[in-house]
Amino acid sequence: MNKNIPIYQAIIEDELTGMFTISLVDKPAVESNFLCFKKDHKILNFRVENEEKRLISGVIMRADFPIYRINEYGEEYYITFSRETIAKMAEKWLSDGLQSNVNLQHNPNNYVNDVLLKEVYFKDSEKGINPKGFEDIEEGSLFATYHILNEDVWKSIKNGEFNGFSLEGIFNFDITPSEEDKEYNEIMSMLDRIEKIKNK
Repeated sequence: MNKNIPIYQAIIEDELTGMFTISLVDKPAVESNFLCFKKDHKILNFRVENEEKRLISGVIMRADFPIYRINEYGEEYYITFSRETIAKMAEKWLSDGLQSNVNLQHNPNNYVNDVLLKEVYFKDSEKGINPKGFEDIEEGSLFATYHILNEDVWKSIKNGEFNGFSLEGIFNFDITPSEEDKEYNEIMSMLDRIEKIKNK
C-alpha cells in the first residue's frame, strides 16, 4: 500500500447511505454515483459451498482492508470499511429488505430472480465463526451464502463467468491519512476546517 495515497473511511450517516445491491461479477467495477467492490485475489472469490443444494459462499466486504480506487479525474485513493460500518451496513441492508436485490456485473438492467440469501454472518473467531478457506480474511468481515435457483445464473457460475460478490452502495467518507505523515494530517485538518467555515 502506498502511504502517499489518501485513505478514506466509508461511513453511513443517514437513510440515503448504505448497501443496496449485491452483484455477481467477474471484474471490479466503479459507477459514478456509487461504489462497487470486488478484489481479484482468490480468497475473496465465492466458492460453491454445496453443489447439490446450489449454495455459494463468500466475502461481501473485508473489514479495515484498504481497497485501491481511481476516480474519473485520475485521482488515486484507498477506501476502508471498519467493522462498525460493516455491521451497520449489513443491519440496514437487511432491515430495508434489500437482500433479494441481486444483479449481474453491476448492470442495472440485469437484476435476477431466484438468487436467494441463505445466511449472512461476520467472521468472529472468538465465537467460532471462521469460514474454512477464508482464514486470512480480517475479523468482522461480512460473509454471505446464496441459494442459486436460477438455472442460467447457476450455469454461469459453474462455467466460471462469475468469480465473486460485489456490493453496490452509497457511502459518505471520512479521511484517515497515514499516522506517519504528520504534515498531511495537518493540511487535511486545515482543509476540513475551511470547508466547515464555508458551509456555515
